[in-house]
Amino acid sequence: MSLPHTQTEKSRRFSTIRTVAWALLGVRGHKPHEHDAEPLSPLQILITALVFMLIFVLLLVSVAIYMGRH
Repeated sequence: MSLPHTQTEKSRRFSTIRTVAWALLGVRGHKPHEHDAEPLSPLQILITALVFMLIFVLLLVSVAIYMGRH
């Protein structure tokens, strides 16, 4: 019986990741935002955005270290 709940949780997580990714790129339309904005929790968005920023900073540092060595 927990399968539908798991699918809902996965789809919400994917929706949050997609929303934050489009927001970081700055190319999100108004209609999709209205569609996705209601079911998303601000805490989920904040945590996802922090994870994206951490990955981005680590990627930049890794590239800088790599370029510094070569």
